[in-house]
Amino acid sequence: MANIKDVARMAGVSIATVSRVLNEYPYVAKDKQEKVMAVIKELNYSVNGNAVKLSKGKTNTIGVIVPYNNNSCYDELINGILKKAHELHYQVLLLPSYYENVIERDYLTLLKKKMIDGILLTSHTLHPEQILALSEWGKVVCCEACPVELIPSVFPDRFAAYNEVFTYFKNKGYKRIHFTSGRDFQSSPSTRLRIQAYQETIAEAYESQFFDQCFDYQDGKRVGDLMFRNSTVPDAIFTNGDEVAAGIIASAQTHGYSYPQDFEIIGEENTPLSEILGFPSVDYHQTAIGEQAVSLLLSDEYARIQVRHQLNFRARTEASALSRCPG
Repeated sequence: MANIKDVARMAGVSIATVSRVLNEYPYVAKDKQEKVMAVIKELNYSVNGNAVKLSKGKTNTIGVIVPYNNNSCYDELINGILKKAHELHYQVLLLPSYYENVIERDYLTLLKKKMIDGILLTSHTLHPEQILALSEWGKVVCCEACPVELIPSVFPDRFAAYNEVFTYFKNKGYKRIHFTSGRDFQSSPSTRLRIQAYQETIAEAYESQFFDQCFDYQDGKRVGDLMFRNSTVPDAIFTNGDEVAAGIIASAQTHGYSYPQDFEIIGEENTPLSEILGFPSVDYHQTAIGEQAVSLLLSDEYARIQVRHQLNFRARTEASALSRCPG
């Protein structure tokens, strides 16, 4: 394969001149430009992108470690990341880990190999010492609260959101309050915070009211069947996602209950589902978090930025109509 030296030799110019032509620099004589372009066409020469990136000392690519690349919980966050990266002329490499620690560690070695300019960590399984050690290879920014003080992060105040929801339920006089999460409390810091908020606010044992391994609509239907097939059903439910909430509402209907007449439910992520079905949802402003995280990653700044949530209540008219529909 031809290289830049071959182009320069055949065109009778210096390597620097060829480089200027390839990079569209001004002030290159027109006759030299024409000679170089003719030789490039003759040799079918193309620039080695990796070599250019290595010579510049950066790849203009950032990595994003995310548990799944097809989960609605991360849609807003990824959209924010993509938007800001595009504005800053960076490419984004999505790195799904499926919560496998060894895969997450392997992804971080991309920093050591200089294949990316930095990594954004969303939800993950990495231990603090792993994050600290691997961050020596390049800049890492967390999109969740990071236990390592030296690692910059942009994150939602989830504990405050959980407290607000459970306090709202308590003040409404609800007695049978159920809640869901994704991962179990042993592997998920946010699940532990959710349980802690329940215990501190409601002051009751949580085991019979708590359902984990809830990630999507079908999981919502599954746990909904567990909740509504018994004689004692919940009067309030806090889910870890709007898809899960929608599944629970659908399940309740098959058991002869309707939302919002028979129970109240609050979701998370503030997706269109919560607007369509008319239930409240916690907005963590994930798009803004994604944008700020990219800006922080590509700067020389160190910061820990906490983003305040918002609990959005919906009009109930749509939900009331839908709850009376058969099937």
